[in-house]
Amino acid sequence: MKLFRYLQYIFLLSVLGISIIILYLWNIEKDLPDHNISQYFPNEITKIYDEKYELMYHVGNRDRFYLDYEDIPKNMINAIISAEDKTFFQHKGFDIKGIASAFVINLKNIYSKNNNNYVGASTITQQLVKNILLNRDQTISRKIKELILSLRIERDYSKEFIIELYLNEIYFGRRSYGIASASFNYFNKSIFDLDIHEYAYLAALPKGPNNYDPKKNYNKALDRRNYVLKQMELNKFITLDQFNYYSNLKIELYQRDVKKYKSDYKTDFILNYLNSNSFNENAFYIQSTIDQKLQKISEKSLIDNLALFEKKYKSWVGSYKNLEEILKFKNDYWHIAKVINKNSKFIELLIIDSNKVIRLNNEYNLYGPNKLTPTDYLNLDEYLFVTNIENSFYAVQIHEINGSVIIMDPFNGDIIAMVGGVNYNISNFNRVTQAYRQPGSSIKPFIYAQALETKNFLPNTKILDSNILLDQGNNLPVWVPKNYSNKSHGELTFRRALETSNNLVTLKIGLDLGINSVNEFLDKINFYDNQIAEDVYSTLLGAVENNLINIAKSYSIFLNGGYLVEPSIIKKVVSNEGELIINNEYFKCNYCSFSIDDRSYRLPKISSQKEKVISPQTSFQILNILEGAIERGTGKSLNKIDYPIAGKTGTTNESKDLWFFGLTPRYVIGVYVGYDTPKSIGYRETGSSVALPIFKTIIENYLLYNKNTNDKFILPSDLIVKKVNKDDGEISDGQNTIIDYFTKEQLEILDDINKIESIGGIN
Repeated sequence: MKLFRYLQYIFLLSVLGISIIILYLWNIEKDLPDHNISQYFPNEITKIYDEKYELMYHVGNRDRFYLDYEDIPKNMINAIISAEDKTFFQHKGFDIKGIASAFVINLKNIYSKNNNNYVGASTITQQLVKNILLNRDQTISRKIKELILSLRIERDYSKEFIIELYLNEIYFGRRSYGIASASFNYFNKSIFDLDIHEYAYLAALPKGPNNYDPKKNYNKALDRRNYVLKQMELNKFITLDQFNYYSNLKIELYQRDVKKYKSDYKTDFILNYLNSNSFNENAFYIQSTIDQKLQKISEKSLIDNLALFEKKYKSWVGSYKNLEEILKFKNDYWHIAKVINKNSKFIELLIIDSNKVIRLNNEYNLYGPNKLTPTDYLNLDEYLFVTNIENSFYAVQIHEINGSVIIMDPFNGDIIAMVGGVNYNISNFNRVTQAYRQPGSSIKPFIYAQALETKNFLPNTKILDSNILLDQGNNLPVWVPKNYSNKSHGELTFRRALETSNNLVTLKIGLDLGINSVNEFLDKINFYDNQIAEDVYSTLLGAVENNLINIAKSYSIFLNGGYLVEPSIIKKVVSNEGELIINNEYFKCNYCSFSIDDRSYRLPKISSQKEKVISPQTSFQILNILEGAIERGTGKSLNKIDYPIAGKTGTTNESKDLWFFGLTPRYVIGVYVGYDTPKSIGYRETGSSVALPIFKTIIENYLLYNKNTNDKFILPSDLIVKKVNKDDGEISDGQNTIIDYFTKEQLEILDDINKIESIGGIN
């Protein structure tokens, strides 16, 4: 009787237990996600490269390149199977033998205390499920869900697809998701170029990337890598000789430059371009036009020159009491230093990042209007920024003034470097594209170019530099413009007036052309980027606001033979599926492609897709006059540089906005300087005194790694060389002459003028 009762209890308990299990499994089943992984595609991130395919920036936190199964190296598959799931190609989603074996091995390792390589019991399929369909909760329900989903995935998908997804999904450390990005981030190599021991190291990482970082624990990392190699040898993927060889090799990892992953002005500009053009792909591979050497030169040139310039006007406030405070303002080019010794003659500093001790030169480091020495404005144990310029150290502080630099290829519009300000971390407002300011005298070459195009003016035409009165209309005062020097210089040649940036002569030329005509020409060359200039006299002296990128683009016409170019920072954009989305081409080719069925062959014709706005002859004549501005005009502080340079300064009223545009055989280099809230930069400061030195530093550093260049400006056909007296413009072989260039038509006009003057003299 008792036995029967016990059996009843057992039966009831069994029914209850089974019911609970069924109910539990039913609840789990109800909460299971869809196991359809065919549509799953791991999110990749947009990657921006420079012109040489060096990675500049990652957009997002996860670094990933997706590889199809057939593209994954066999040794990588063998390594990961050996490390994680040696029966992967045999089991159906879970491995009973593997679980039992792992349990026994781990017990032995625990008791032996000689081996830290613990073996996991989860299959690759289970790990994939945990990564993409479930969370990482250490609960029984999650493990049951994992098992059920693994069985279903194994039933519906091939082993090849499962391991493909796994190797593209799992985290390897160093922000690397998937083997392709891990290969790059750990070894700076393509996944296809790794050796067997490197595949083994990558396969060792999914268990815990931080645990096997050689910097933190080299022996542990080496032990784990060699464990994977041993498993590969046991699984017959490599020979014993290979194991012995590879297990004795050191782990040598690539030291990444993490700075390249920081957003800055140029990467913002690229991403804004993509957003504004409504690209909705998951990820892109972008080859930019940026030359990183010139980019870094430009960044350092801007922040160093402006910091040194501010010493004239700004008192020292650049000391910090602790390291934490100064780190908020750190940039890539200045060093943090600590004052460690001070006496009446010198200051000693400890450079924090190099542990180097330096002395500050008093003469180089006079600061503020009162020219205080470092011993006056620095105290013991304070922190400050210093910059190294030609092996001399200068105390510098965070800028109040700001500025920007752009370097463009004038022949295709490629942006070679873009510096939108002195510190992106403090302000990401891009002063290359977003700061609209008065261009001042930098507008003048375009007025002179139009004057040559009309044939009413020649390079040696004489114009009287004298005062003029301009009626501005009802209720407005009469405008009496002045030259910067407040002096008039009598008759000047057309060339000399532009070389010296003469205001009054420029106004007279502009008035002769007509303000409407000048504005039509500026519109033709897209000077204001589709904005309409006002029909006011001050337009002729650059009173209508513009930005650095538009003006630099317009200066390209003087280098490329008179063609419009559009600035571009992108060469190619490829989607994550390999589709070429953007490919900037500047030439059109007719008859370049033909088939065997074509009736006849026609010679290919290649033509520029750019619009010509001035003649090549006018283009070169203005360029040559701007060379004269460097030799003997507003840019003469550059005339000792042994390299072809033409240039134009720009200065506005009260010196609020200062510019310099330097033209070389390869580049247009534009520099802008001004306060974000406009105010005078300094008494009688000019583009020559503030913006030009930034250009000078850029070009000098550029020439350091381009020493043997034979660059020259391109001389178009149909120009005739003449010697001209630089003061009166007369064609002469006498003293005081310079080389000038004329078209045949201009010389004929000159002959006609001389004949008329000669006849007038006889009468």
